[in-house]
Amino acid sequence: MVKERVIVVGGGVGGYPAALRAARLGAEVILIEKEKIGGVCLNRGCIPTKVFLHSASMCNEIKRASLFGLNTGKLETDFKRLLDRKETVVGRLTGGVTSLLKTRNVKVLKGTASFLDPNRIKILESGEVLTGEKFIIATGSIPARLSIEGSEDVPLLTSDDLLNIESLPSSLVIIGGGYIGVELGQFFNRMGVQVTIVEMLNRIIPTEDEEISRALEGFLSKEGIRIFTQAKVEKVKRDGRNKRVTFSTPEGKKEVVATDVAQTVGRRPHHMELGIEEIGLETERGRIKVNDRMGTNIPNIYAVGDVIGGIMLAHVAMAEGECAARNALGQRSSISYLAVPRCIYTSPEVACVGLTEREAMDQKGEVRVGRIPFHAVGKASLLEETEGMIKMVAGKKYGEILGVHMIGPHATELIAEAALAMEMEVTVEELAHTIHPHPTLSEGLGEAAMLLSGGAMHLP
Repeated sequence: MVKERVIVVGGGVGGYPAALRAARLGAEVILIEKEKIGGVCLNRGCIPTKVFLHSASMCNEIKRASLFGLNTGKLETDFKRLLDRKETVVGRLTGGVTSLLKTRNVKVLKGTASFLDPNRIKILESGEVLTGEKFIIATGSIPARLSIEGSEDVPLLTSDDLLNIESLPSSLVIIGGGYIGVELGQFFNRMGVQVTIVEMLNRIIPTEDEEISRALEGFLSKEGIRIFTQAKVEKVKRDGRNKRVTFSTPEGKKEVVATDVAQTVGRRPHHMELGIEEIGLETERGRIKVNDRMGTNIPNIYAVGDVIGGIMLAHVAMAEGECAARNALGQRSSISYLAVPRCIYTSPEVACVGLTEREAMDQKGEVRVGRIPFHAVGKASLLEETEGMIKMVAGKKYGEILGVHMIGPHATELIAEAALAMEMEVTVEELAHTIHPHPTLSEGLGEAAMLLSGGAMHLP
């Protein structure tokens, strides 16, 4: 029997799961990757930043050691060893993915792919032309860049640059207070760098629940990070060995001088050189248009991950890759974005799923909101991490969970239960009747549900 050939373009977190699933479903699979297997997430995104943040978290824990009856000596930072560890972790994970692909007989080719027609693709470096029955595009995204006066003379660093910086700057201005900006801002601040975050909108992490956003801003400010919101950067210029950033605020113009300036204003879909225009693949505002089965307007071509815009998160790209592979090989699968968890790995961590309070009110009308502070959770007390809360938003009539928003210890782990509850359409009453182990932080989620269905156990 002749196997159907599936060609996957891009070996990141959208592409390699698609390749593995297609191989498991019996296809002959070719994966074309321009740079490194694992893409942005494993090499320049999710994993490297979390390696950095874990070191920063340990640094902070050591400083708090006396709270737990432990006396430590002088704390010193070895930034080179931190960078070496980042490379070790990245190498371990990318090596694991490479091994999985080899085990499943996925043929990996290095190069830049470009469509000749809907059934043929060319590797530009080698000139090799490949024919396939189905194609899955997973070419990811690149850092978005702002057009700022003076940026031609003063190169602005990207998140990629910050993750490969060879030595710590004495000061850093970060333009953009989204996920990437606050994570990297806290890391560099805890490493002793004077950090300033400049955000154009009226709060940091502006897509998340306002109450959680304001709380995170307070925590970061308390640590010494300067944060300016409603601040539009107008120009950058050299100031001796430093850089001067000028921005406008409701109070007037302000200036900040720093060793380095970075912009972390999100990412944009990347499909340069892929030749999608020549074959008539439809796009919208730079993203490839797809349906809920990841299909494009060309029946045998699918697209997943950041290249389609939407929710640019690694776990979403993985789910989309699996969905595309199943559909490419005759199964019927679709994606639901109802309960996608969103995580920010600052300290305290932030994790959210579903609608914000404002979105829920706008879409559903009357809602009920329950807030459980972590000081009401026993495990948080023994961790000495009692700041923060779990906020649950539910429909007033039926008690359906519309959104859960957390800021506090291990929130990025706790959010999975909330996501599962929403996916399975669990009500607040059903979640409240679920026995949560004690002492754990997960009790806070149960208490939030109790609060909305008769009253929390550990609140007055």
